[in-house]
Amino acid sequence: MNKLFTTAALLCALSLGFTSCSKDDDKVEESKLNDATAITAVAKIEVPAGAKVFYDFKTNSVQEEAKSMINLSGMYGSTLQNTSTENYKMGYFDQENTNIEKLTLAAVLGANIISTEKLGIDASSAGAPATGPTWIIYDFKNNHAVYPTPNRYIVMYKGEKLSDKSDELFVIQAAGITALNGNATYNINFKKFVK
Repeated sequence: MNKLFTTAALLCALSLGFTSCSKDDDKVEESKLNDATAITAVAKIEVPAGAKVFYDFKTNSVQEEAKSMINLSGMYGSTLQNTSTENYKMGYFDQENTNIEKLTLAAVLGANIISTEKLGIDASSAGAPATGPTWIIYDFKNNHAVYPTPNRYIVMYKGEKLSDKSDELFVIQAAGITALNGNATYNINFKKFVK
């Protein structure tokens, strides 16, 4: 009887042990972009008159062309161009009543993002209307001021398509521009979503 009880207890323990092990326990959860790991920073980029400056938001520094994400060139460095098209896709969207710090991953993923590889300056007030998307405005009538296009956010991401499974996501917004004698200094707010 004692042997029968011991054998039954052993069989019961083994069967419970095997049924509690599930293949689901072996699955590794895929990492995703999320708000909790997002990092917000400011890039300060100086563009001398007539120069082309290459910049990398990953390192938040001026870089050589091969290590850069964007370049700034043209009048006051006003043309922002994707210099890493083989690695990053770029686009932009407009959203009111928010700022870079409050912008969530869900808001970016839900935005109507328009693809582009370059954004320029709107100089309509000086008789030179924009021919493509803009990220800054030249105000000829107001003391030649240069300022950001309101509510405009630029998106750069790695991956086949933009989703929470993208490898990297950067949201970029011009915060302020100082322009004098052809030289410009850009303060650019950006948010990096990481896995």
